[in-house]
Amino acid sequence: MPKKGHSYTIFILPDPTSKPYSFSIRKKTLHFLVGVMAIAMVVLSGFFAQSLALLGHLAELNLLRNETKGHRVQIQSVIQTVDGLKKDMARLGELDQKLRIMTDLTPRKGGVNLLAQGGNEEPFPFSEDDLSSGQESRQTRDNRIPHVTASIEKEVAFLRDQAREEEKSFKELIGTISAMKSRWASTPSIWPVKEGWVTSGFGKRISPFTGDLMMHNGLDIAGPRGTAVIAPAVGIVTRVETDQDLGRMIAIDHGYGKVTVYGHLEKQIVKIGQKVERDEVIGFVGSTGRSTGPHLHYEVRVEKTPVNPTKYILN
Repeated sequence: MPKKGHSYTIFILPDPTSKPYSFSIRKKTLHFLVGVMAIAMVVLSGFFAQSLALLGHLAELNLLRNETKGHRVQIQSVIQTVDGLKKDMARLGELDQKLRIMTDLTPRKGGVNLLAQGGNEEPFPFSEDDLSSGQESRQTRDNRIPHVTASIEKEVAFLRDQAREEEKSFKELIGTISAMKSRWASTPSIWPVKEGWVTSGFGKRISPFTGDLMMHNGLDIAGPRGTAVIAPAVGIVTRVETDQDLGRMIAIDHGYGKVTVYGHLEKQIVKIGQKVERDEVIGFVGSTGRSTGPHLHYEVRVEKTPVNPTKYILN
């Protein structure tokens, strides 16, 4: 039996009518158990505190991870957009070059082919697979973001400069094409009569009046008297008169050094200084002046020199 004072007796009474149970425990053992329980409480308290702190850190890390993932997705979207813009700019550059060739403009110097490829490649450092892979740490990938952002800014600045150059080039092209449109509208390019047939071409021929070899400076187009004569291009009427050889005649200045002449007319219906449009009626076929029958004498002069009118007839 343990000595009195060195142990504790503990009674357990299940209910008021039951026989109580009792047991003894030594003081040292009780003190040891209390100490162990106290230490365990301290350890558990620290554990719960650390657990709560870790849960907070994990929540913060998950939030940062999601934000970083969102940033990476946004960066990838921007890069894809920039690549699309580069391709669009390249197509504009190709169109620019083609239009310059078609309009006889000198190709732009220093033009950049944005689709040209070669050299070392650095692939985009982030992908959806990389987010869960262990090949590269998140910190390492995140450290690339400033580098990628700087690269994007450089690409955008380059595209902005290219867009400004293209804008200047297209303004020049618009001006050239507008001038060409005006020039084309002013270039004689259709038959001056819609009915008739050529009875004498451009060049040397035997004169029907003298029998000598003479230079014929235009086309003789025979047709019924009164057949409408039309302007083959836009121009300004500079002569409406009666000539000894050409009879009633008209001259139209089309600009760019080109003038057309119409002779042997039955009637003129335009006035000096009048602007005429392509296909507009200016007079009618006749047989005035030195003529053997109803026909139109038609000339095209370039810088005051007669040229073969057939070179300027496309229809």
